[in-house]
Amino acid sequence: MTYQLDSLKVALVTYREALERMLTPSLTTPEHWQQCYLGVLIATARLYLEYLLFTQFLPHMEAIASDKAPMHPLCSDTAREAKLRSDLALTLNSSTSWNYFQSENAFSRLTGLQDKKDYIDRFTLHLPEIHEETFRVQTCIEKFSTNPASAALSQLAVGLQHLGRNHILFVLPALEWAADVDSWND
Repeated sequence: MTYQLDSLKVALVTYREALERMLTPSLTTPEHWQQCYLGVLIATARLYLEYLLFTQFLPHMEAIASDKAPMHPLCSDTAREAKLRSDLALTLNSSTSWNYFQSENAFSRLTGLQDKKDYIDRFTLHLPEIHEETFRVQTCIEKFSTNPASAALSQLAVGLQHLGRNHILFVLPALEWAADVDSWND
């Protein structure tokens, strides 16, 4: 169980680092962007895998959880999330590399990803939300690790479920197409 929680913590930090790379000025070519999207895709997929593994180990964690020490709901840093969303939108909208991206693919209509705007909208909606939620989940892990109270475990489970079902599953198709080297013209 400790290994699983430690692995999850690493995935949370790795995701934040991958997303923050999208805001660096060193992304100047389509190849740089494609590689950046690949990094974010891998980090996001790993985070989703950790969520699935967590659900597998949840019964073991529930068995050691106690009802003592209720935990107050954790608040999101909405200002941090809004700033990240704004910065990401500005960075993505100003990138000339989109001129080399082929937004249409065999699944464009099915996924709702038909043009550059669809991709930018998907990224700016879901990626900052996942980023912010990683802080809340990490706090829950730390609280549960130091005091295995059922309230911390419940908030941890809800946070991961929110990440996986409400955001990761919706952004994965966009990340996968943006990370695909064949989606970019030279």
